[in-house]
Amino acid sequence: MRTIILIFVLLGCYSLSAQIKGKVTYSLETIKDSVEEPFQNRKNTEAKNEALLMMKESQPVEGYLVFNDSIAIYNVEPKIDIPGWNNSGDGLSITRSNINLTWFMAGGSSIYYNDRSRNYSITQNTIMGPTKRVIQKPKDWVITKETKQIDGYTCYLATIEKRNNKKVKAWFAPEIPVKHGPRGFNGLPGLILEIEDVALLWTVIKIDIDHPEADDIIEPTEGELLTQEEFIRFSGNPFGDN
Repeated sequence: MRTIILIFVLLGCYSLSAQIKGKVTYSLETIKDSVEEPFQNRKNTEAKNEALLMMKESQPVEGYLVFNDSIAIYNVEPKIDIPGWNNSGDGLSITRSNINLTWFMAGGSSIYYNDRSRNYSITQNTIMGPTKRVIQKPKDWVITKETKQIDGYTCYLATIEKRNNKKVKAWFAPEIPVKHGPRGFNGLPGLILEIEDVALLWTVIKIDIDHPEADDIIEPTEGELLTQEEFIRFSGNPFGDN
């Protein structure tokens, strides 16, 4: 473990003199083997079965992370068809549409902004009614010694504990010493190149170092600024912790 820490420290010192910027393109897909079969569990509601069916039918999409040393912004390829939301007193329901549920789970129409110089991360959410900006809590990563090669980079595995004994698994590259990643996953000592979040998988398909879009990252400013708890109360959204 001391060796791993030393590597991160040395690479962090190198980053002080080498300004890094770029754009990462990820492929995002639902891990369908991890999704429960719809209509087989009699305890499931009709809405849950519809959601499971949509997950089974979902198709891969692309997500884009534009970054420099301190700031980054992430979004998913735009879509026209989005699900209808009904946040009535009877609870949240989703109107079936031609939505690709992978697109929604990968971030949908939200914008994820990260500024490491201020230790500040927000999500601009426009799915449910008025646009809101949601402050994201720091991620509680556990870094392991396990490594693998991704796109020519030696990556280390880090994890986050979730409910029901499940984990988020992230592979990050210390050779690209920025603390950014897709969809609000950040804070590791290296760019995140792959994430497995239970039923959703991000895999890098292209890394463009010195991409010109990195010179024009603008912080989202539209919408009231809320904590995660305030946003969940406002929306009733079961995905409000994302």
